[in-house]
Amino acid sequence: MRTIVNYILVIVLIFLASCKKDGEQYNLQDGNFETNSLSASSTSLVLAAANDEENAVSFQWGQADFGKQPVVSYVLQLDTPADTAANHWTTAKNFTVPANLLQYSFLTKDLNNLLNTMGLTPGAANAIVVRIKADVNQYNGATSSIASVYTNVVSLQITPYGLSLYVPGDYQGWNPAAAPQLAPVAGRPGLYEGYVYMAGSGTHYFKYTNAPDWDHTNYGDGGNGSFSTDGLAAGLSVPDGGYYYLTADLNNNTWTATKTTWSILGDASPGGWDTDTQLTYDETTQVWKVTANMIKNGSFKFRANNAWALDFGVDNNGNLQYADNPFLGYTPGLNNLSVGTDGNYTITLDLHIAGHYTYILQKN
Repeated sequence: MRTIVNYILVIVLIFLASCKKDGEQYNLQDGNFETNSLSASSTSLVLAAANDEENAVSFQWGQADFGKQPVVSYVLQLDTPADTAANHWTTAKNFTVPANLLQYSFLTKDLNNLLNTMGLTPGAANAIVVRIKADVNQYNGATSSIASVYTNVVSLQITPYGLSLYVPGDYQGWNPAAAPQLAPVAGRPGLYEGYVYMAGSGTHYFKYTNAPDWDHTNYGDGGNGSFSTDGLAAGLSVPDGGYYYLTADLNNNTWTATKTTWSILGDASPGGWDTDTQLTYDETTQVWKVTANMIKNGSFKFRANNAWALDFGVDNNGNLQYADNPFLGYTPGLNNLSVGTDGNYTITLDLHIAGHYTYILQKN
């Protein structure tokens, strides 16, 4: 009797084991996405700082099919068409999607920062391509032998806005977070300019960064007035301390540094149109100043280095504008400055906020 019972028990266990094996059978197959699985909420974007905290674009896609549903991991890949052709997506920006989600969104500020780090031109439409990569991993997280699969590629035209360039250097402790900035030039994509004072004598070294840290794109010396974005590149340099007009052109990765002093010249000023009246730089207030006797029946301009190469007039609203600028060119139709009455004036020129240049004519 015991033998018969044992025999029946063995048959039952074999049957149960067979059922369990059939129930857990896990057949993976080569994966695929449905045609046009990936879509974007918009394919033409103009980013603006005023919308920094809003969603700029969202991507949605269907689930990848690897047979009986395993756990699938998704990565959104973003790149430029030229880079995908040259490098086959190997240098794309990758964003891991949280588990069980089939969508990914970018805030405006995050997308704009990303595009700036990719060296794209602010203020102009740039071509961007996006796809989703899907993988199924082994139970322990190791890479599966099943090949990755990809969605269709979605093409976008995105216009980022310009971020300031920071100018950390030895003159301020190599601290990007506290560095002065160059501002993007309105209506001139990829161009930046501004003024930086470097105290002390001797050679000064510095770099440009497109964020207030060292974790994004750093612009060092590429030789012959050009940039290198290699993080190990040597610093840019000027031969001596002083007040410098700095420029950057990210369209061709070039830069300039022009040491300046400032003066006024015109028939409203003590020297007329023949002799410059020099302004003095105040390190504490970061402005240029002069006290001079001025006359009403005349006019004047601010100019650098006693020459008509870099100088300011005013527009019809009385705002300072470059009349001549070797980086930006000539601006026609500007007016000279003038004082309301004869008298002794303290004249102040403030250039320390890039792109926002002001003056004060204070009668004493």
